[in-house]
Amino acid sequence: MATEENEAPGRLDLVRRFVNTLDYPDGPDELGSVETASSWSRASGLSPVSNAREVARLRDFREALRELLFRRHDDPSARSQWELLRPFARSAAFAVSLDPERGPVLEPGGAGAERTIATILGIVQEAVASGLWPRMHACRRDTCKFAYYDRSKNGSRSWCSMAVCGNREKAQRRRARDRAL
Repeated sequence: MATEENEAPGRLDLVRRFVNTLDYPDGPDELGSVETASSWSRASGLSPVSNAREVARLRDFREALRELLFRRHDDPSARSQWELLRPFARSAAFAVSLDPERGPVLEPGGAGAERTIATILGIVQEAVASGLWPRMHACRRDTCKFAYYDRSKNGSRSWCSMAVCGNREKAQRRRARDRAL
């Protein structure tokens, strides 16, 4: 559901696009092979991967992020959700560099998948610090889980698109209620 209304501001949109490299649950996967993952990474300004192990690590990280965003609908403040990222945060390497305009900034270290993971974790940290993170979600429809940035006034949007997933979900609930009568 790639629409402008789903785009996140600034660098946070890279997180959204990363999670959406798989058309969940079984659609095309831009991280499906070393070639496709490297192509997506280069096009996104990230470090390419060099082997199947790195591709698997990126896919695991993507799915941990997707699950974190999906679980936030149930309890947006649950600290336990961050545990999903702990295995990736442990190996993320950073250095501090000095930018003349922004001051001290975190620079991701490593290469390949580990550098990509560090880059994305750094963006997540920036989004948490700036207050943008609470509006990142994954579609509540468990057969979609498309990542989107919630631009609604009160930040309570549940679906990537009301026209698609929202209508399907509401129609499914209505049919279930009708059958129960």
